[in-house]
Amino acid sequence: MSDKNKGNPKSNQSKLWMEDALLKLMHTENYQEITIQEITDHAGLSRRTFYRNYSSKDEILEGYFYKIWLEYRSLISQQTNLSLSNIAKVFFTQMQKHKDFLSLVNRHQLLPLFLAKVDELLPPAFDEVKGKATPFSKESIQYALAFSTGGFMRILIWWLNDSVQKSPEEMGTIVEDFISICNYPNSTKK
Repeated sequence: MSDKNKGNPKSNQSKLWMEDALLKLMHTENYQEITIQEITDHAGLSRRTFYRNYSSKDEILEGYFYKIWLEYRSLISQQTNLSLSNIAKVFFTQMQKHKDFLSLVNRHQLLPLFLAKVDELLPPAFDEVKGKATPFSKESIQYALAFSTGGFMRILIWWLNDSVQKSPEEMGTIVEDFISICNYPNSTKK
């Protein structure tokens, strides 16, 4: 996400117009073919305004992902139950609020941008919520976070491809079940 002109009300309004223009264009065009000129034309802004605020059109999406992340982080910080199934319920509650945007991004196969943003933002959030004094090494925590975010992103894709038919509560139960499945002893081994 670009920090260019952060806090400038006029710039913030321009960013919203460009975000809206890009999302409208994504409904009818292939993301890769959308040009900066098309975005600025649809937003009623100049290319110069675009480049004052962004370096690329990906940054528009990254800004939206960042908003989703801030809302999610706020919800998680209010939780006393930090079990994986409850985290999943909170995660899918947040994703459900943005399902139209996420479905559009998924249709264009751009969720890896979201994953990259989460990979960047999750470690400091983990330190804040779980505390830096965990009994695990930094390396183990990094691998665990990569494993869980990758898993959550794959589940998010399945959920979006299933037209968001399962509720956040059902998704929490599914996560609880797959934890049980992963821990289930293999009865064929002796």
